Amino acid sequence: SEVIPTSNGTIDAVEGVSVTTDNGTVTIQGAAGETAYVRTVLGQTVAETVLTSDNATIAAPAGVVFVTVGNETVKVAVK
Repeated sequence: SEVIPTSNGTIDAVEGVSVTTDNGTVTIQGAAGETAYVRTVLGQTVAETVLTSDNATIAAPAGVVFVTVGNETVKVAVK
């Protein structure tokens, strides 16, 4: 999987899918029906959920986390 540099903006992980962060959350847009995983840099799974909408928000710890949707993973910084 391709890892995209850390950013607090929108990241195109999969065509039509974007991952953004805000205070303590990760928002995944455009991936309804996909399974999303949020993991720490040590590989600990913070969240694993099937996205029920095209605008899903998941709580995440502050710091760098990896968000996987489908076969793509992106690295994001959560404030």
